[in-house]
Amino acid sequence: MFTGVMPQFVAILLLVGLALAVLSPETIRRTIGEETGFIGMLLASLVGAVSLVPVMIAFPIVAELLESGAGIIQMAVFVSTLTTVGLITIPIETKYLGKKVAVLRNVLAFAFSFITAYLMGVLLK
Repeated sequence: MFTGVMPQFVAILLLVGLALAVLSPETIRRTIGEETGFIGMLLASLVGAVSLVPVMIAFPIVAELLESGAGIIQMAVFVSTLTTVGLITIPIETKYLGKKVAVLRNVLAFAFSFITAYLMGVLLK
């Protein structure tokens, strides 16, 4: 299984490495750092919602972003939306579940991602 994911894993890590080389820790802090609050959470959640990245690849990315100044709550909402919200896959969900269920599932998952991230931020401080 890992050999099938390995090319994606390497490609994404290279892209993240390149992004981290280009973006300074200060830029990361200003964009998705703890001080960005809800705006940083919203930005991270939107990136997570539109990304189609396997979770096992997301964790090293999040670790690097945390080391570079990203906030815990912002990264928690990123991982949560990445794993539960599927804006890219909504056409497939609509086909099998129906439009109402697919949209409702994604809206609720998006909302609960913020609740989960906030709770993680409170518990991990």
